[in-house]
Amino acid sequence: MTLTIKTRLCMLVAMLMLNAATALAQHAPDFAEKFMTLCKNDSLVSCVTVSPKMMEQLAGRLADAHEGDIVQAINKLRSVRVVSAPASYYAQAEELLKKNARRFTAGQDFQSETMRGVFYSRKDRKGRTVELIMLREDVQRSLLTVVCLTGDIDEEFLCFLYNNKSFKN
Repeated sequence: MTLTIKTRLCMLVAMLMLNAATALAQHAPDFAEKFMTLCKNDSLVSCVTVSPKMMEQLAGRLADAHEGDIVQAINKLRSVRVVSAPASYYAQAEELLKKNARRFTAGQDFQSETMRGVFYSRKDRKGRTVELIMLREDVQRSLLTVVCLTGDIDEEFLCFLYNNKSFKN
């Protein structure tokens, strides 16, 4: 069966469109990106991103230092973003999460005399946690910190993170 040039061209265009649609679907903005978009003109709000390449280098250095559990945790992450802002932005960040309640689910919260915060997560269509967000307000320093982790946030990762337990346990 010989395909005509027109048919081949149509198939090529269809494959390119499918690849483009897949690439767009894979780049769903994380919470930090959405929050920074809201605060784009405010110089008091900053975001630091740890890229996959930087995490690879860190994992390599830690592997040399025999820090196996931390290396396993880092290898599960795709990106890490840390947003810093005045504490007055806490309500705005939490409101954005609540506004997108279909996407983000509230988790464990914490509070002391000097700080308060809450964890949120986002799951993909298969029910896997792909993003973990921590809002933390330091009352004494009047500072909001948002930590946004994306990647393979499975139960093993969460146990390691919350309980500082080994991946082997």
